[in-house]
Amino acid sequence: MTQSPSSHSLTKRWVVKKAKKPFTGPKDRERKMLEVDILKSLRGNEHIIEFSNCWEANHHLYIQTEYCENGNLKNFLSETGDKARLDDFRIWKILLELSSGVKHIHDSGFIHLDLKPANVFIDWEGVLKIGDFGLASTWPAPRGIDGEGDREYIGPEILRGQFDKPADVFALGMIMVEIAGNIILPDNGASWQRLRNGDLSDLPSLTFSSDTTLERDESGDPILDEEAAIVPSHEMLFGSDHDDETSQALRKLSPRRHLTDTLVEPPQFMVDPEDDGALDRIVQWMISPDPEARPVIDQIYHLDGVQWVYRRRRAGATIYEGNWGPADYVLDPEQDVDMMDTN
Repeated sequence: MTQSPSSHSLTKRWVVKKAKKPFTGPKDRERKMLEVDILKSLRGNEHIIEFSNCWEANHHLYIQTEYCENGNLKNFLSETGDKARLDDFRIWKILLELSSGVKHIHDSGFIHLDLKPANVFIDWEGVLKIGDFGLASTWPAPRGIDGEGDREYIGPEILRGQFDKPADVFALGMIMVEIAGNIILPDNGASWQRLRNGDLSDLPSLTFSSDTTLERDESGDPILDEEAAIVPSHEMLFGSDHDDETSQALRKLSPRRHLTDTLVEPPQFMVDPEDDGALDRIVQWMISPDPEARPVIDQIYHLDGVQWVYRRRRAGATIYEGNWGPADYVLDPEQDVDMMDTN
């Protein structure tokens, strides 16, 4: 049934996505309407973009969803990555929120097949919301679907026409590689192939870097000397078609306030790459070349480190709460917080 915008929607800000091409026939319409059906089925989860309405006009499909004031994760990472690697607590909060969203998708009987930072939106509270279900499918996926997303994030099985839940886990693993390594992912070439073979040798550590202990201001930006040479922090892997030139610029910074009430001693899994719960090991598992060897999303969501962050966080994924999160005394004293070994 064709729907049109309801009058009460005009009192709130929304985003309307218009299909690029008109319906070519009944089957094409059915395929495009699947996105609407999936969004309706996923309503009510904090980390899925909220569906509001849909309608058709001139053979085009229009989908109305909630408006996220802080843009998308791709732009956020681009802006922060040029300053320094993101602090570890926010890196882990991103893994927490995205794994929660993907878990809801999989538990509801769907697969996304196009997970990437550009399809993750940020609301006014810094909470992440997965959107753009244009390639999404029911699960198990029917034969002959078009489920090949951006090459930077697709697993090797996608090129063989295998569309299943492990593809979303692989894509999430590549997002974590991009964030924790502060790199621009390759879209082709030898480095692209090595990543599909589970080879992380081209990457910096995903657990510890020279940026890990940077002093940061209340917004999470690194605090530098009054005059400091700023070199863009994003590293690039060979095999990408991105420009690999770097530049230097002098930036004068005014004094900025430190964030207080933050954890002083980090948990071991955030600083030791050899720890069983370190991000290096988790990502290695997530991007295994064999889809059957990857964890299911429920395993990622229930990892000790992810749940430790879940219990300690007090704000959305993009909000800075200290390099290692809030201090113990900031936490609700009535809440049972698992204090992991930080030695």
